Amino acid sequence: MRCFRFVAAAAAAAAVAVAGAAQWIVDDDGPADFSSVHAAVNAPYVLAGDTIVVRPGTYVENLLLDAKDLTIRSERGPFVTILDGQESGSVVMLLDRGPTARIEGFTIRNGRDQTGGGIWIAGGAPVITRNVIEANEAVGGYLGYGYGGGIEVYSSAATITRNVIRNNVALDGGGGIDVYYSGPSTPGTCCPVIAQNTIVDNVVTAATGMGGGILAFASEPDIASTILLGNEAALGGGIFVERVQGNGDLPDATTNVLFGNLPDAADSSGTWHLPASNLEVDPRLGPGERIALWPRSDSPALDAAGGGLPAGPDLIGTASSADGDVDGAAAPDIGAIESLGEVTGVTASTDPGDPETIILSWDGSVNPGALFNVYGSDDAPFVTGGGACLAVFLATTSHADPAPLLPGRIRYYLVAAQQEVEGSRGLRSDGTPRPSLPSCTGP
Repeated sequence: MRCFRFVAAAAAAAAVAVAGAAQWIVDDDGPADFSSVHAAVNAPYVLAGDTIVVRPGTYVENLLLDAKDLTIRSERGPFVTILDGQESGSVVMLLDRGPTARIEGFTIRNGRDQTGGGIWIAGGAPVITRNVIEANEAVGGYLGYGYGGGIEVYSSAATITRNVIRNNVALDGGGGIDVYYSGPSTPGTCCPVIAQNTIVDNVVTAATGMGGGILAFASEPDIASTILLGNEAALGGGIFVERVQGNGDLPDATTNVLFGNLPDAADSSGTWHLPASNLEVDPRLGPGERIALWPRSDSPALDAAGGGLPAGPDLIGTASSADGDVDGAAAPDIGAIESLGEVTGVTASTDPGDPETIILSWDGSVNPGALFNVYGSDDAPFVTGGGACLAVFLATTSHADPAPLLPGRIRYYLVAAQQEVEGSRGLRSDGTPRPSLPSCTGP
């Protein structure tokens, strides 16, 4: 029997949002309204409905939101804005927060508690979106159990969408996410949404552990358009459903991709089985901007997400309506990251008949009808601009560059499918992508 922490402020009346909500800036090393997130959350003049914007940095935090609904978001995304729990409790705790409470755009790491190592949600219906939730633990406190390595959802209708949840550990259940008594049978908790996440390499360590990726315990979450890859538990490597006598709640799992979960994709203690709308195939993820979990050009996740998903951009900030695979269909992808139609397998070699000519070749499976642009940059990997346009609108998957290269010089190449978004040309000094302009233009 699991018991859960009780916070005395649970009965406090929620503050009422007012018109003209304020925005507050947090910066740990520069001029700002606050130097820490918890100082902003706890300030009496920061009111429900306000937004707290956090500038890049690493913030040692154990946040508790228990009295007012706030939007807490990073200014520049999860790869440069980190909330670190330093193994001293859950990194973020949300108690009875409504749907206007929002945690967006952080790396949330190094949390450690018996439930909800990264994020602990009890009651309410807050939104957790566009975060990287990694390296957190639910490993058994004074009560000896551990559930929800990445996220614990306890009697809540939370929305968890477009997050990467990876490399988290739980002792007993829910290496990535544990959903506990959240559904129609538990008044006020119907129903959590777990949509368009990428849940990877989470582990439940106990010999009887359940749900390496997701554990649904007497709960009815809507698990949709999510990638579950390489998660592990004794029972239900990807998803485990625990039925409880007198509680008929069961998950609704649709259009998910499950692969490499051990010992299996899904299991249950009753008659629940993974519906046929889910795919048990390799999602084919690989390197990309800032994280190696991008759908490749031949991924089954492309344009395959279901309908009715929560609105908003992906983890990187790409609109879900982007035509990432260049097939003319502006449909969202399964998982936390929208494909940008990257070109893979680029190789360069010298022409045997002309050593000064470089022969480029690449994988054209981004789209059989795609046309390709080729860029070059001498000595710097596209850090001072978009590079020179070497070839435009190629129908082939190769190009000969006859420009001689002087001894001791280096030339960088970039191949892009000709489309609205061609990807970044390197990074600025602050880590943000450099704009892709100027692009190749046609005749």
